[in-house]
Amino acid sequence: MKEKSHYKNLLSHKSLSEESIGLLEWDTLKTQIASFASTKMGKNVVLQFEIPTEYEISRRLLKETIEINELEKNLDKSISFSGVFDICKNIEICSKGGVINSSDLLEIAETISASRNLKKILLDFEQRPFISAFLKGLIDHNQIEKILKNGIESNGRISDRASQKLANLRQELLSKKSERRVLVNKFIQNNLPYIQDTIVGDRYGRPVLAIKVQYAEKFKGIIHDSSASGNTIYLEPESIVLKGNKIASMEARVAGEEFKLLKEWSHIIRDNNQSLLEMSNILLRAEFSLTRSRYSNWIGGNAPIVENSPIVSLMGFSHPLLIWENKKKQAAKPVSIDFHIDRNTKVVAITGPNTGGKTVALKGLGIALLMARSGLFIPSIQKPIIPFCPNIFVDIGDDQSLEGNLSTFSGHILRIKNILEALNNKKGFSVVLLDEIGSGTDPSEGTALAIALLKEFAIVSDITLATTHYGDIKALKYSDNRFENVSVAFDEESFKPKYTLNWGIPGRSNALSISKRIGINEKILNNASNYLKPKEVENINNIIKGLEEERLKQQKSAEEAAELIARTEILHDEIKNKYEFQKLNALKIQEAEKQKLSKHIKEAQKEVINLIKKLKDQNATGEDARLIGIRLKEIETDHLTQSNVERTTSWSPKIGDFIKIKSLNSSGQIIDIDEKAKSYEVKCGSFRSTLSINDFEGLNGEKPKFKDSQIQISSVREDFSFSKIRTSKNTIDVRGMRVHEAEIIIEEKFKKFHGPLWIVHGIGTGKLKKGLRLWLSSLNYVDKVEDAENNEGGAGCSIAWIK
Repeated sequence: MKEKSHYKNLLSHKSLSEESIGLLEWDTLKTQIASFASTKMGKNVVLQFEIPTEYEISRRLLKETIEINELEKNLDKSISFSGVFDICKNIEICSKGGVINSSDLLEIAETISASRNLKKILLDFEQRPFISAFLKGLIDHNQIEKILKNGIESNGRISDRASQKLANLRQELLSKKSERRVLVNKFIQNNLPYIQDTIVGDRYGRPVLAIKVQYAEKFKGIIHDSSASGNTIYLEPESIVLKGNKIASMEARVAGEEFKLLKEWSHIIRDNNQSLLEMSNILLRAEFSLTRSRYSNWIGGNAPIVENSPIVSLMGFSHPLLIWENKKKQAAKPVSIDFHIDRNTKVVAITGPNTGGKTVALKGLGIALLMARSGLFIPSIQKPIIPFCPNIFVDIGDDQSLEGNLSTFSGHILRIKNILEALNNKKGFSVVLLDEIGSGTDPSEGTALAIALLKEFAIVSDITLATTHYGDIKALKYSDNRFENVSVAFDEESFKPKYTLNWGIPGRSNALSISKRIGINEKILNNASNYLKPKEVENINNIIKGLEEERLKQQKSAEEAAELIARTEILHDEIKNKYEFQKLNALKIQEAEKQKLSKHIKEAQKEVINLIKKLKDQNATGEDARLIGIRLKEIETDHLTQSNVERTTSWSPKIGDFIKIKSLNSSGQIIDIDEKAKSYEVKCGSFRSTLSINDFEGLNGEKPKFKDSQIQISSVREDFSFSKIRTSKNTIDVRGMRVHEAEIIIEEKFKKFHGPLWIVHGIGTGKLKKGLRLWLSSLNYVDKVEDAENNEGGAGCSIAWIK
């Protein structure tokens, strides 16, 4: 009895899941996806597809979609399934000993050829491990293809090359037909007065001539037909009948030889039926991956991060069915919405006016969960995070049933009862979507029942989303941290919904204000206000209004902050460019000054030599010696004192010292020193930069110098030059950072590193990756930069090889 009861529960669970999937309009979405298939059987695969309930299957589907998506983006032309036919039925006929015609055999040959070409394009275990895992099962049937294409012409006719006997029979057949044609022409020439028309007709494959009816008795032969008027008969003359019989016999022999070949080829298909069926299934699987990829691109989807955790993060999500309506039927562009559900939230109450988009939001999350399970990308502006959810239960729409004698309220309650029972037998993560919970009955009882149900769902389900008009449900968040409020945004100026969601804020009641705007008598509205609890309603509405205003302020501040960050990045790039220019210019000036100083020193050396010669001259007087001494002193002052001054005013910079950056003409503070690279990391305002000893000086003009250090035998560098295995030590994660922030973190890692460094930057908009790649390529100690393996991050991770 227990086993029967359990089996019954499983059946009802399955039925309820299927019903829920139907309420989310999954079949409509499948029809739209199927339109992106390349072949008719590819469309059927999509339409018959059942959403997997196991995480590993969904993960594999998503990986296959990602791999084939990246491949087609990088190819010069689209991946083609031209030449792939539905061959399964014909293979089945052959496997049972049947014989198929030449056109069907040619389709099998064409499919074999197409499979070989697709395997060349798709198979790559390094770049596409998931696609390659099933493509490796494609057996090369080139021998079968060669036999079939050698024996069958492109129009489906069996070729003379297929058999020498067939070629001889056909040649003999042509000869006999030629002989018959001569006899027919001779008969026409000899009997022109009796013939109605010289055109040779055909009846049942036999040549006939139109003879006037009055001369029918004149000729022997077979009358095959007569005209509608009865004035003409169609005669096969006796002299031609015998030749026709021989031709018919020859045609039968040709047909027999052709059938013999078809039977032989069909037996080849029979002997290889399993591998050919496997080939067809593999091709369908590859096409399904391509179909998912093309549809995902068309809706502007991003590959989701599917996890076994109750976290939902969908930024700028648009319902795919509304995207279809917009693109295919020129309907209004759907307004994107956001979903933020953390691991502590169990129930989300969505409130707001009718036609405001509550139900669409509910269905949107449901369809996104189904898409994630099916290996599809989700239409959102950022990489979505969504749980793997094998249990989705939905109560949306009018469940009134005249046949079952159920009211709308009863229909909803019956389905909720079934959902609660199914949750007791569920395995894995569960999401419940309820539209207008507790509606259809007395508001006070409906409110009480809705609160009780939602508290129960908070226990038995992982996430529950419920739309409602009941005000008391809004207050649950403030007494139970498992609850969250979301409201549909409403424009008070136009009194129209905005179709967007405000998270953390309950919806306000707009019934009276809308009624006033429409023109309901003010006396009636005043009476309605008196029936409400003025203070409570006013206080709640004021709180909600304050929350909405605070949200708008925060949104404005966030936008201003984003604008400021963007301007700062632009300024940083400008300063960096100017710094590089000034640095290059400073080197040129230093070189010119060195050359100038060298010239002066040479001149001074020559003058000193001349003065020494003059002192050695025997005719030099004491006055000459005094004047020469004065001049030597001047030379010493001009050319030698400078180096002494440099020696006395030089200093060894330390961490914490304030210095003057020459190229920027501004001050900064030393925060780190790399003695081996002889470089300094300097903080100037909010920016950091690495400078050499020639790029700065002391605040009073002191010249910096490095202390002579003893040779160090030991090394603190992390050397991974002999290891190409990714570990936590040779991996750095900079996702979510801006380019200049990531540069600082990576540069710090470089100082104590050697070998391959995995830099995880994510995919996103691609700006971070592009900026880092450009910067890394400019560093002379970076040997090369390349994308990581797919199992190590793929396009979302770069490997920098440090010299």
